Amino acid sequence: MFQQHPRILVIISLILLCITIYISFVIGTIPIHFKDILQKLSTGEASNIDTIIDLRLPRILIALCVGAMLSASGALLQAVLQNPLAEAQLLGVSSGALVARTILLLLAPQLFFYIPLLSFVGGMLPFLMLFILSVKFKLLPTRMILIGVAMFAMLTGLLDLFAQNPFLKMPQGFTMKTWNDVKMIVLSAVIGLAMTIILMSKVNLLALEEKQANNLGFHITKYRLIVGMVAVFLASASSAIVGPLAFVGLIIPHIVRKLIGANYKQVLPLSIIIGAWFVVMTDLLGRTIHPPLEIPANVIMMLIGGPVLIYLICKGAVNDAY
Repeated sequence: MFQQHPRILVIISLILLCITIYISFVIGTIPIHFKDILQKLSTGEASNIDTIIDLRLPRILIALCVGAMLSASGALLQAVLQNPLAEAQLLGVSSGALVARTILLLLAPQLFFYIPLLSFVGGMLPFLMLFILSVKFKLLPTRMILIGVAMFAMLTGLLDLFAQNPFLKMPQGFTMKTWNDVKMIVLSAVIGLAMTIILMSKVNLLALEEKQANNLGFHITKYRLIVGMVAVFLASASSAIVGPLAFVGLIIPHIVRKLIGANYKQVLPLSIIIGAWFVVMTDLLGRTIHPPLEIPANVIMMLIGGPVLIYLICKGAVNDAY
């Protein structure tokens, strides 16, 4: 049904997203009632709602942007590398971004607002290495992932070394976020997702053989690199603000392709919406399952994503998805 009428799924996803955002805003240690929201909107005054807005709303907006960015990044990486297992965390992109962020804060902390840009440079290094190796040696998808995991391990080792510095704070999920973080992530999301929409018509052509692409006048290697850079920017900017969030870019595009097919003109917009919903929902669950303790969103995502990755490998998704 959804393959023939994808707009129905888009509408359902948008409704779910709006409901989840509202629930996430009103539920917490200090609940907000609907009458408080109406009072704030009508008179500008409401008991303790301003404090809750400053604590809860940045978190929701960041989760919204991060979910959209990571899902779009995962879908783009899978198209570029022709690998349904490709995802920023598994390929070492997120770790590279965090290493660059850490070096920036050590050497030039006054350049704090440029963190997304410098993180992009750090994320590009493992991606370019993997891209060059995949083109040169015609790597199979599983070998590509193994190389990515090796780079992830090396870069994570560097992060562990930096973590020894007591004055250096690593980003950890969605807690204690400020409006400055919101400004950075929203700006990054607008730039990255706008580029994604602009390039959307080209992404389907990345599945062509090089000879076919040349016959159509389509420079496939150039566009793989451009689309890959957009994917890395999306993943790096989000990782710089909230740290690594595993498997979002793996799970969401895979589910979307199962629901509506592999046309990226439909896969990308729907992945953005469902990814935003998924991360907001995961953060909401982490806050509400066992209060006052909070389960980090990354823990929940790893518990969900690990079995999904095993399923994809065991069911032969690597060979059948394209």
